[in-house]
Parts: sequence; C-alpha cells; structure tokens
Amino acid sequence: MADDQRVYLDDIYASEECQGSVFRAVVMMAQEARFINKQAGQGYIQLTKKPTTIAMYKFKEGKLSISDKKANDFANVEEVAEEREMTAENAQQVTAAADDAFGEV
Repeated sequence: MADDQRVYLDDIYASEECQGSVFRAVVMMAQEARFINKQAGQGYIQLTKKPTTIAMYKFKEGKLSISDKKANDFANVEEVAEEREMTAENAQQVTAAADDAFGEV
C-alpha cells in the first residue's frame, strides 16, 4: 500500500472538523465513502479508485465536514457513557427491585 493512501494520527489531530477525534474521522470518511459508492451505483460518477480511498484523500485534503447535528451527537457520547456506567453500578439494585416486584425467576 502506498504511503499516500493512509491517514495518520497527525492528519486526524490536525483536522479542525473532527477536533482530533479518531472516531469522528472514521465516521466522516465512512459516510463519504458510502455517498461516493451510492453515486457510482446510480451511474452519476465513474470510479477510478475505491470509495474508501477517495474518502481518505478528501479527508487529508480537508474537504470533508460534519454537520452541526452530527457534531452535537458526538458531544453527547460522553454523557451516554456516564449514564451506562451509572446503570452498571446500579444493576444489582435494579435486579433486587425487580425481584421484589415480580418475584425471583
């Protein structure tokens, strides 16, 4: 694989759009690759490279962006993670309450 077909962490950290988040970078490139593949499937464009390769080039050139709605979804990821941790901590209490209410199985 040629070196120019790779996205390095430095590329991701330098991107203002993904704010240094590897997860955001992957989502941005995956969505672009899907879009490119769909356009090719419908006959609008003729591909000379794989959709993922094209998406990586676009990312490295700073041509990909993420909508405000998607950016807000990423901001809520930490909140969801905290809720899941709290749920895991309280799992025994929830199980005990369910057993009290419905009887043990």
